[in-house]
Amino acid sequence: MSTRIVQITDLHLMADPLSELKGVCTRTNLYAVLDVLRRDFGSAELLIVTGDLAHDELLETYEVLREMLADWLPKLRVIGGNHENRAFMRQVFGERVTAVDDRNVFADSIGGWRLIGLDSQLVGEVRGQMGESQRNWLVRELAVEPQSPTGIFLHHPTQEVGTGWLDEIRLEDADQLHELLPKNRQVKFICAGHIHHETMVFQGDVPVLTTPATSVQFLPETDRLIPDPIPPGFRIFDLEPDGSFRTRVVRVPISSAG
Repeated sequence: MSTRIVQITDLHLMADPLSELKGVCTRTNLYAVLDVLRRDFGSAELLIVTGDLAHDELLETYEVLREMLADWLPKLRVIGGNHENRAFMRQVFGERVTAVDDRNVFADSIGGWRLIGLDSQLVGEVRGQMGESQRNWLVRELAVEPQSPTGIFLHHPTQEVGTGWLDEIRLEDADQLHELLPKNRQVKFICAGHIHHETMVFQGDVPVLTTPATSVQFLPETDRLIPDPIPPGFRIFDLEPDGSFRTRVVRVPISSAG
């Protein structure tokens, strides 16, 4: 029997409910996405939020988000993005994250799988960094259940996606993560956010996925940030006990959502 999990990313929520990012009201979009999740995917066993929760990095914004996600709290996991306040995240979502050397991470066993969340925030920068200490933690976690198929989630993509300005702000020490893959064949995918659109590339035979934002979308294959009018979205994974999986992106047209 498959295990269904949901990933949302790049919420860019702000304390002012009417605030916009590149002409998009991020709170309106998030409400619409959550309406669809409750209606069509409420039986999912885990909801993973991969960063840029609070664009303004205010405590009030994290508190608002917790209220918005109240019915998901028992099965919620959150990790940070470049727009984040780690301390406020831990204060508000403390039971949903694990602090490792000031990084907010998670590691779960579910449906015969291991799901690991990394904190790729490099404070004060838009690009990301895993860091040596977190890499060592990841090595230990990968050794816990080496026979279990594993998915890794983080905010910053580990691979170039073909959009130059975004490739410059990906995970800067991605090679250190990639070096772990040949010795850890149980890793079946890596999934990120940050670039505000959907992609899939490969590191060896491991797919590296990105997921659309719940907020504004970015037009791919451009030399600068250009908002894309395509609707917001999220990603569904159906994980099989044999290590295979299916994944797809679901878009939420705001005019007809909820």
